[in-house]
Amino acid sequence: MLRARRFNRWLIYLDKLENLGQAREPKRLAFLASSLGCSLFILSEGLNRAVAIVGKVLFFVKQENATPLYYLVCDSNQICFVLSVYGMRNDAIKEGDQLTLLEPYYHYVDFSWKGKHYNFKSVRVDFTEQVLVNGKVLSSHHAVRSSIYAQHKP
Repeated sequence: MLRARRFNRWLIYLDKLENLGQAREPKRLAFLASSLGCSLFILSEGLNRAVAIVGKVLFFVKQENATPLYYLVCDSNQICFVLSVYGMRNDAIKEGDQLTLLEPYYHYVDFSWKGKHYNFKSVRVDFTEQVLVNGKVLSSHHAVRSSIYAQHKP
Protein backbone atom coordinates (compact mmCIF):
# COMPACT_ATOMS: atom_id res chain seq x y z
CA MET A 1 0.00 0.00 0.00
CA LEU A 2 2.83 2.39 0.87
CA ARG A 3 4.52 1.65 -2.46
CA ALA A 4 1.32 2.37 -4.36
CA ARG A 5 0.90 5.72 -2.60
CA ARG A 6 4.53 6.63 -3.26
CA PHE A 7 4.19 5.64 -6.94
CA ASN A 8 0.99 7.68 -7.33
CA ARG A 9 2.72 10.67 -5.73
CA TRP A 10 5.53 10.28 -8.28
CA LEU A 11 3.03 10.30 -11.15
CA ILE A 12 1.51 13.51 -9.77
CA TYR A 13 4.99 15.10 -9.68
CA LEU A 14 5.68 13.98 -13.25
CA ASP A 15 2.38 15.47 -14.44
CA LYS A 16 3.24 18.73 -12.65
CA LEU A 17 6.66 18.82 -14.28
CA GLU A 18 5.17 18.18 -17.69
CA ASN A 19 2.65 21.00 -17.23
CA LEU A 20 5.29 23.40 -15.88
CA GLY A 21 7.65 22.59 -18.73
CA GLN A 22 4.96 23.24 -21.33
CA ALA A 23 4.06 26.56 -19.70
CA ARG A 24 7.56 27.96 -20.31
CA GLU A 25 7.77 30.48 -23.11
CA PRO A 26 10.13 29.26 -25.87
CA LYS A 27 11.85 32.67 -26.12
CA ARG A 28 12.51 32.77 -22.37
CA LEU A 29 13.83 29.21 -22.42
CA ALA A 30 16.16 30.08 -25.32
CA PHE A 31 17.41 33.13 -23.42
CA LEU A 32 18.05 31.11 -20.26
CA ALA A 33 19.87 28.38 -22.17
CA SER A 34 22.00 30.70 -24.32
CA SER A 35 24.58 31.36 -21.60
CA LEU A 36 25.16 27.73 -20.69
CA GLY A 37 28.03 25.43 -21.64
CA CYS A 38 28.13 21.62 -21.67
CA SER A 39 24.99 19.82 -22.75
CA LEU A 40 23.19 16.68 -21.65
CA PHE A 41 24.25 15.09 -24.97
CA ILE A 42 27.71 14.32 -23.57
CA LEU A 43 26.30 12.00 -20.89
CA SER A 44 26.08 8.25 -21.18
CA GLU A 45 23.75 6.00 -19.20
CA GLY A 46 24.97 5.55 -15.62
CA LEU A 47 27.77 7.31 -13.75
CA ASN A 48 29.71 9.82 -15.83
CA ARG A 49 33.17 10.12 -14.28
CA ALA A 50 35.32 13.17 -15.11
CA VAL A 51 32.33 14.86 -16.79
CA ALA A 52 30.55 18.10 -15.94
CA ILE A 53 27.33 19.52 -17.36
CA VAL A 54 25.82 22.97 -16.92
CA GLY A 55 22.14 23.78 -16.58
CA LYS A 56 19.71 26.45 -15.46
CA VAL A 57 17.13 25.73 -12.76
CA LEU A 58 13.59 26.29 -14.05
CA PHE A 59 11.57 24.94 -11.11
CA PHE A 60 11.92 23.42 -7.67
CA VAL A 61 9.46 20.56 -7.21
CA LYS A 62 8.01 20.87 -3.74
CA GLN A 63 7.17 17.59 -2.06
CA GLU A 64 6.40 16.13 1.33
CA ASN A 65 9.60 14.12 1.71
CA ALA A 66 12.82 16.03 2.19
CA THR A 67 15.05 13.65 0.27
CA PRO A 68 15.86 13.77 -2.52
CA LEU A 69 15.18 17.28 -3.78
CA TYR A 70 13.85 17.51 -7.35
CA TYR A 71 14.37 20.30 -9.87
CA LEU A 72 13.45 20.84 -13.50
CA VAL A 73 16.66 21.98 -15.22
CA CYS A 74 17.42 23.08 -18.79
CA ASP A 75 20.76 22.65 -20.59
CA SER A 76 22.33 24.77 -23.36
CA ASN A 77 20.33 22.93 -26.05
CA GLN A 78 17.05 23.66 -24.23
CA ILE A 79 16.78 20.01 -23.22
CA CYS A 80 14.92 19.76 -19.93
CA PHE A 81 15.69 17.09 -17.36
CA VAL A 82 14.77 16.15 -13.82
CA LEU A 83 17.60 16.67 -11.37
CA SER A 84 17.53 14.75 -8.10
CA VAL A 85 19.88 15.97 -5.39
CA TYR A 86 20.77 14.16 -2.20
CA GLY A 87 22.37 15.48 0.98
CA MET A 88 21.40 19.11 0.44
CA ARG A 89 19.11 21.60 2.16
CA ASN A 90 16.22 22.87 0.06
CA ASP A 91 17.42 26.51 0.24
CA ALA A 92 20.78 25.78 -1.45
CA ILE A 93 19.46 25.90 -5.03
CA LYS A 94 16.90 28.41 -6.28
CA GLU A 95 14.96 28.98 -9.48
CA GLY A 96 17.19 30.74 -12.01
CA ASP A 97 20.47 29.45 -10.57
CA GLN A 98 23.10 28.11 -12.95
CA LEU A 99 24.32 24.68 -11.88
CA THR A 100 27.48 22.85 -12.78
CA LEU A 101 26.98 19.16 -12.05
CA LEU A 102 30.16 17.14 -11.56
CA GLU A 103 30.25 13.42 -12.27
CA PRO A 104 26.46 13.13 -12.64
CA TYR A 105 24.54 9.88 -12.85
CA TYR A 106 22.31 9.87 -15.97
CA HIS A 107 19.26 7.73 -16.68
CA TYR A 108 16.61 7.92 -19.40
CA VAL A 109 13.19 7.00 -18.00
CA ASP A 110 10.50 5.70 -20.35
CA PHE A 111 7.32 3.94 -19.22
CA SER A 112 3.53 3.88 -19.61
CA TRP A 113 1.02 3.72 -16.82
CA LYS A 114 -2.78 3.64 -17.07
CA GLY A 115 -2.80 4.79 -20.68
CA LYS A 116 -0.35 7.66 -20.22
CA HIS A 117 3.20 7.61 -21.56
CA TYR A 118 6.03 9.12 -19.51
CA ASN A 119 9.55 9.72 -20.76
CA PHE A 120 12.17 12.07 -19.39
CA LYS A 121 15.85 12.45 -18.77
CA SER A 122 17.00 12.12 -15.18
CA VAL A 123 20.27 13.30 -13.63
CA ARG A 124 21.30 12.55 -10.07
CA VAL A 125 24.02 13.94 -7.82
CA ASP A 126 24.60 12.42 -4.41
CA PHE A 127 26.84 14.95 -2.64
CA THR A 128 26.99 18.74 -2.26
CA GLU A 129 30.58 18.57 -3.55
CA GLN A 130 29.18 17.56 -6.96
CA VAL A 131 27.25 20.81 -7.40
CA LEU A 132 28.47 24.32 -8.15
CA VAL A 133 25.76 26.97 -7.83
CA ASN A 134 26.37 30.05 -9.97
CA GLY A 135 30.01 28.96 -10.24
CA LYS A 136 30.54 28.68 -6.49
CA VAL A 137 31.09 25.74 -4.18
CA LEU A 138 28.28 25.29 -1.67
CA SER A 139 29.17 25.98 1.94
CA SER A 140 28.98 23.22 4.53
CA HIS A 141 25.80 24.67 6.06
CA HIS A 142 23.93 23.68 2.88
CA ALA A 143 24.72 20.01 3.49
CA VAL A 144 22.29 17.70 5.24
CA ARG A 145 24.03 15.09 7.29
CA SER A 146 22.22 11.85 7.84
CA SER A 147 22.87 9.15 10.36
CA ILE A 148 21.88 5.55 10.59
CA TYR A 149 21.22 4.11 13.98
CA ALA A 150 21.35 0.37 14.38
CA GLN A 151 19.97 -1.46 17.35
CA HIS A 152 20.59 -5.10 18.08
CA LYS A 153 17.49 -6.89 19.34
CA PRO A 154 18.27 -10.37 20.70
